[in-house]
Amino acid sequence: MAVVSISKIQVRRGQKNTGSGLPQLASGELGWAIDTRELYIGNGSVSEGAPAVGNTKILTQYDDIFTIARTYTYKSNEGYLVTGTDSSSPIQRSLQDRLDDRVSIRSFGANGDGTIDDTAAIQRALDQLYLNAATKADPDSRVVLHIEPGVYRLTSTVFIPPYATIKGAGSDKTIFRVEGNVAAFQTVNSFSEPGNHENFADGDPYPDSSSFDNQARNIHLEGISIEHTGSAQGIILQNCRDSLFRDVKITGIWQPSDAFDASQAAFELNSLSNAVETENNRFENCEVVSYCVAVKSDWDIHDNLWSACRFENHYHGFLFGDGIVTLGSPGQLTGPYNNTIENCQFLNINRQAILVEEGVKNISRSNSFKGVGNNQGTEVQPVYSVVKFSNPTNKSFEDYFERTQHLISGSALNTVPYISEIEGTAFYELEYEHNQSFGRLQNVRLFRLPGVQNQSYELDYIMVGETYEWSRAGVLSITVDAYNDSVSVSDNYDFIGDESYLDDISFDARLRSLGAGATEFNTIDVRVNSTMPVDDQTNIKFTIKAKKSDII
Repeated sequence: MAVVSISKIQVRRGQKNTGSGLPQLASGELGWAIDTRELYIGNGSVSEGAPAVGNTKILTQYDDIFTIARTYTYKSNEGYLVTGTDSSSPIQRSLQDRLDDRVSIRSFGANGDGTIDDTAAIQRALDQLYLNAATKADPDSRVVLHIEPGVYRLTSTVFIPPYATIKGAGSDKTIFRVEGNVAAFQTVNSFSEPGNHENFADGDPYPDSSSFDNQARNIHLEGISIEHTGSAQGIILQNCRDSLFRDVKITGIWQPSDAFDASQAAFELNSLSNAVETENNRFENCEVVSYCVAVKSDWDIHDNLWSACRFENHYHGFLFGDGIVTLGSPGQLTGPYNNTIENCQFLNINRQAILVEEGVKNISRSNSFKGVGNNQGTEVQPVYSVVKFSNPTNKSFEDYFERTQHLISGSALNTVPYISEIEGTAFYELEYEHNQSFGRLQNVRLFRLPGVQNQSYELDYIMVGETYEWSRAGVLSITVDAYNDSVSVSDNYDFIGDESYLDDISFDARLRSLGAGATEFNTIDVRVNSTMPVDDQTNIKFTIKAKKSDII
């Protein structure tokens, strides 16, 4: 039967916050609170089957579900976890509290679509989370700011306060695309306020009011990429300590044919004074591509560690102390010191991968250098050293140089100078083995070494005859006298086998000037004399230890 009309349904109504408030409604009866815009229905009696006498609230568009939903319990359906004092008293939290556990950059308006300028939104998030006067002194305000995958446009520098933790989805996933000649990020101290980052408003790039207690510190930046479309720094660490940078990739626009520009540094580390230094920071699994300089500092930064990082396509890799005019100024007493670079890869660097002009007790350990110091050429076209230490306290341990394999022996022996892997006053070891074979020879060049200064080499070797049963192990010492342009050789060894062959192999050395226009000695030829039988082949394996003075 068709419905012709519907009678008007009357609902009990009144004000919840006046008089006796909300009355008990009859079973199924509706009640409308006019003042709070809330709707209720009566439960009915227990005899009718209601679990309890009372009123049940009905959700409307005016209800805030986050304040109502207090039913979240961790793994409530599992049954084996007790979150409260006992199984009947679980810890329940509101949906609002649960969602606030994770802070997203999207909550502050950053879009990440590669089109909208996200600079202001990102800065607002950092300011409100870590510089808000109401909370910044409280440890519970030091939350993790998550940056979801996407491309975030930056048109000016974003300032990072102390205790900021910024986590992206990973390099090449969360990408900051920087437009213009501005640094992507710069650390600031805790005197900063939202919109007024300490001493940067007056144009001073180096704040002068920092102290150890308020300087930039405990910053964590992880899982992001910075793509720079202009010419400026990637990240400036200004008076920053005790911070971590992990899985950070910085890509610039510098090309090997471009001129040197020290301002184009992916990481620039600065200090204010010897009381407020950039110190004790860790850089793990970071990558820098196509910057003039990968890491630069002209200050007394110390105890910073670069581990398992990759540096490719630069004029210099690390550039320490090159811009210091005179030592002794505040923050520039020694230059960078006690810093460590380990297990890193250096690829296609025009000049030195590590250059320490001013600085002491810095360490290069177990790094790999390929295509370094050749000014865009190949390994048999060396122009510069791979590593340069101007102070003897800087050290290299167990580093691998691709240059050694190409210049110590092979087709380049006759024409190409052997420019040293490590330049300057240095003691170092090339611990990987060199292996060569030779037959009966008379004063024939066997291998080469760099030779430009007062220095000595110790070659720890073992030789074995492949046809006859003999072996010989010892230390071959080669010493260069740069005063008189001479070289001497001594050989201390133990011999096992037929003693008629005891003295059949000897070594000698001479200095040579190789390369177009060369007028000074730059290469040592190590020569061998062997009167072993013609049907014998001698195999020699050796490692190299170098000792170099600062007198050329």
